[in-house]
Amino acid sequence: MQISSLGADDAQLHRAPPFGPTRPTRFIDGAGPILDRSYRLAGLLLGNASEAEDAVQDALVAAWQGFDRLRETERFAAWFDRILVNGCRDRLRRRGTVRFVPIDASIDPAGGDPFHELIERDALLVGIDRLTPDERIVIVLRFWADLPLDEIADRLGWPLGTVKSRLHRAIDRLRAGFAADGQEVSR
Repeated sequence: MQISSLGADDAQLHRAPPFGPTRPTRFIDGAGPILDRSYRLAGLLLGNASEAEDAVQDALVAAWQGFDRLRETERFAAWFDRILVNGCRDRLRRRGTVRFVPIDASIDPAGGDPFHELIERDALLVGIDRLTPDERIVIVLRFWADLPLDEIADRLGWPLGTVKSRLHRAIDRLRAGFAADGQEVSR
């Protein structure tokens, strides 16, 4: 089999070390290390393990189909996150209602009272259920994925100001929800 039958010339195949020399190898080198994180991210956004698996699979197919258009393979993770988050956003919009149940949210046994941590986490999850899909995405990327605001903007393809305003609005809505439920809110 000739390399040209893969749809890439020599310049395309060698443009981005440390990825391997063939399109499939380069794709696997980019996707492999981020799959676990991608499943967690989709699970946090969608609240359903099965739907998260479907979303990641759909994102992998879309990424494979568009892989030749990725100019900077070192930015594969950010590019893939954008595909995945947009797919999750579409699923949330089609669904209409949102249920937030993290796949692997666990209580830290070393820290504090597990009962109170469980209550606080449950209250937070209920609050996140009330957010719009875009607000939820920003909250998850900022506080669960621990991404800086400029990275969130880059991964979503949104202006930094949009990310900041949606994050601020989401936090305000969470605080208002906690206050309405009679819970203490700290800054």
